[in-house]
Amino acid sequence: MTALQFRKQLRAHLRRASKRVQMFKLVGFVFIMVALAESILAQSTNPIPKFMGRKVTLVDAGYKDEPGLFPKGPASVCVEGPPQRQCYTAKEDFGGEPTVSLVQVEKDMLALLFSAASGGVSGWAVHFALLRPGTGNNLEDLLVGDVTVSNQNQHAFVNDTSISPSPIFLIADAVWGPNEGHYGPHRFMVSAYARGISSDPDSDAYYLADQFMTVRRYDLQEHADIITSEKQEIVARLRRVKVEMERQAGQDR
Repeated sequence: MTALQFRKQLRAHLRRASKRVQMFKLVGFVFIMVALAESILAQSTNPIPKFMGRKVTLVDAGYKDEPGLFPKGPASVCVEGPPQRQCYTAKEDFGGEPTVSLVQVEKDMLALLFSAASGGVSGWAVHFALLRPGTGNNLEDLLVGDVTVSNQNQHAFVNDTSISPSPIFLIADAVWGPNEGHYGPHRFMVSAYARGISSDPDSDAYYLADQFMTVRRYDLQEHADIITSEKQEIVARLRRVKVEMERQAGQDR
């Protein structure tokens, strides 16, 4: 279990507990439990994979306060040399709980999926970057645009070579509707980032290829699998997008 998953599960239990205890008692309980969780997680070690034989270092800026409202600074990830140290730094307010994992973009290209969280107790934001070695001492982000979502999200890479030769990055992010609480059933905005579905099909960049809101409402607290449930719609839409992009490219020749 990652630090971010542990934090989510802990806070989900605290929200349910709020229905059974008085508010003034809960406030003290939240402070104690969150501080305890942060202490436990600080002592735990999650293995960080090597990247192309190079050591990967995560810098967790941490928080100024126990509830985790104010990050001390931005989180970062670095790939150590040789030939040189290369790093990526998140936005200023995203200093907590950095994670990193390997992604096989294509046969001879690896990338690092990096994430970092903003401050917040019942809700916070999560920033994503898909990184590979760039020029100088920088890691290059292949995701085009600012990919930041709420903590009520699901994300995954899926493979479909009829759409893209590389894994497609999918994110489902909760959208609040009328008379809905912070947590509970929501509709979700599904965003698909892909290589090869753009006006520059030879680019290595991951552009936003499609985006839509689910018709169904899903409850993450009940472990809903949004991406699997919506996969048929996601794939059908992306195939139509690819056909249209190829048609337009043919007209421009």
